[in-house]
Parts: sequence; structure tokens; C-alpha cells
Amino acid sequence: MNSVSSLLLKKSGIVLEEYFIQTIQKVRKYSERGFGKRVLGKVKGRPEDEKISIDRIGEEILKKLLKKHELPALVFSEHGVLGNRKPEIFGALDPFDGSKLFQRGFELMWYTVLSFYQLDGIPISCGIADILNEKVYLNTSKENYLVSFRDGNKKRIFPPSEKKREENLTIASYLMSSEYSPQFMKFYGDFVEKMNPKALLYPNGGSCIYAYLAAGKVDAYVMFGEPRSEIDPGFPIAKAAGCKVVSVEKDGSFQNYEFIPGKQSERVHLLIVARNAELRDQLIAHYKNKLNKKNETR
Repeated sequence: MNSVSSLLLKKSGIVLEEYFIQTIQKVRKYSERGFGKRVLGKVKGRPEDEKISIDRIGEEILKKLLKKHELPALVFSEHGVLGNRKPEIFGALDPFDGSKLFQRGFELMWYTVLSFYQLDGIPISCGIADILNEKVYLNTSKENYLVSFRDGNKKRIFPPSEKKREENLTIASYLMSSEYSPQFMKFYGDFVEKMNPKALLYPNGGSCIYAYLAAGKVDAYVMFGEPRSEIDPGFPIAKAAGCKVVSVEKDGSFQNYEFIPGKQSERVHLLIVARNAELRDQLIAHYKNKLNKKNETR
């Protein structure tokens, strides 16, 4: 285990806080003026995604903060790599989550997400900033908090410990793109059909979804072909809340998901994040059952 010095912990915490304060302010300012939608290029391995000028704001702010505070971090952004090439810690950044909604004029689900890791992949800290509501879901230790930049209010967040009734279950998957929705509906369409009518299928995801898992608003997140660049910035806060974060192979075997530096453009066959082991196992068993039925018809 590669431990991190108290000085590095302090510096990374300062960078995390200043990053969210500055990025929220600047993104809101630019969006109010109608800026930020210009397409800058494609995203590696992501035919459904593009880099737009609003993404550049967070990246530029983080570059300056890393230099200002002399933080030796190599940060893997959704759109490239920035920071120190001889790092003492790693970082993962999604500078603007919700770009498809932003491009189409929806003022909804705009987030920026940043996390830091030890060199051995163990998370140090994680923050998920709700830009429109000016608040941050924050993990800097074993506890998670929701911090409001409007009034300074800070409160602990955690999933409820009691077992949820079926009508209160919330399952999330990003369904707004044909890149992802067909596989989900193929394997979990009947799971949704059998859900209690009062249960909820939340059709959004990405790096911001882990805030909702950490706060108990979402019980499970299920994704086929999720890029690591969408997982790494946000999953530590859900893991700190006790959620089970696993990558499932094509044969149904699974392992705990881990941050791997330099692999951010790769995709996970099936990602399942669940509030407890029971729900995780239920979702994996459903996948394996569908897989077996598919093989039987061949």
C-alpha cells in the first residue's frame, strides 16, 4: 500500500474545494451568456460523445490549481491527461457531465466531478458538484457530506440502512443514447417490466450518478459498455457509502471495480453498482439467467 503524506492530503483537499468553487462560478457565468456549446472534437472511443468548449473550463481551472498548490498529480480527464508526469498521486476528472442536455438547451443535470487516488489506486477523496444548485457531494474520509455553497450548510449523507420495500426501489441506467439503451433493455427489460408500478427507472447516469447512490436516492446503477472515464471520477463516493461496485464479465463472473491509471478510454462489459450485496447478487443473477436462456436457444 502506497500511503500519502499529510501534506499531499492537505493540498489535494484544498485543490478539490477550490476547483468546485471556481468551476461552478465560471460555468454558470458562461452558460448565462450562451457560451460553451462549440464542438472542439471527438472523444476517444466514444462515438456518442463530443468535447465541447464548456469542458475546457474545468480542465483549465484544474491545471492552474495543480500548479498553484504544487500538487504532483497526474489527472486523467475524460478528454485527455493533465498535470505532473512524475506523479505522487493520480486524479480522475469529468469536467462537465451533462453535455448532451447542455447542448440542447436543457438546464438540468449539469455536474463536474473530480477524485484523487493513491498510486496503488486507493481513493483519497471525491467530489461531485451540482452546478445548477451550487452544492457538492463530498468524500474526503470515510464519511460523505453534502455541502451547499449558497449558505455553507453541511450535512452527512448515507444510504438508508433498512431494507427498502419494492415500491420504493430506484434503478438507474443511462438510456438517452442508442449506444447504451439496447443492451440494457435486452437483458433487463423484463426486470423493469416486473418492477412494482411505484418503483422508479431513472434514465440517466454517468459520473454524477454516484452522488445519488451515496445519498440513497438511487439503489442500483446498471450499465453495459460504460467507459472507465465515466466511472473513475465519481465511484469512490458510492464505495465509501458502502455500495458494491463491480465489473461483470460476459460469462457472469464479477470482481470489485478498481481504478486503473491510463485505462480510461476502455469500457466495462457490465457495471453494477448496488446499495448492498443482496441487490448486487440479484442483478447479476438476472443477467446470468438471461445469458443462459440465450445460449439454450442457439
